[in-house]
Amino acid sequence: MLELIIYIITMAITPGPNTILSMANAASVGLRKGIRLNIGMLIGITAVTAIAWLLSEFVYMVLPQAETAMRVLAAAYLLYLAWKMLRQKDIEDRSGSTTLVQGMLLQLVNFKVYLLALTAISAYIMPMTESTAETLLISSMIPLICFVSGLVWAVCGSLLKNLYSRYRKLFSAIFALALLWCAFRMFQ
Repeated sequence: MLELIIYIITMAITPGPNTILSMANAASVGLRKGIRLNIGMLIGITAVTAIAWLLSEFVYMVLPQAETAMRVLAAAYLLYLAWKMLRQKDIEDRSGSTTLVQGMLLQLVNFKVYLLALTAISAYIMPMTESTAETLLISSMIPLICFVSGLVWAVCGSLLKNLYSRYRKLFSAIFALALLWCAFRMFQ
């Protein structure tokens, strides 16, 4: 069980589309407004975990065919997010933070979340238990740990809000480049 928790925490807290967007969003609009994104991410990660759970027995047959499509969709969405981040004019122009729906959609095309959920379920959880209830209970750690990790990054972003406001263009460029890097790494 300890190995599973370490795996999930490591995958969830390391930089990726969720953490970068969560931090940038909270830095831009503050934690209170930015939390909608994180709640959307939680809902999306929960859906991805359920999908991974339902498909985990078939993943080794399906993954080679589905992997390319998921990578293309995820890369396209990350490019969209990077473009959107670069097109922001001012913090004040961004009266609405990244939305709950956008947070959910990011999860549905986020290859890292699928990889996290599929690996955790197939390599750690299913061998650990034969009970559906136990599998469901243990699998619920995935979205919860991911949610907490996103909040950690959001809090860091909100603490840097004044700095972000002063150097918005530089931060936006850095965050956009980080998202581009995530999109590029999907194909390596």
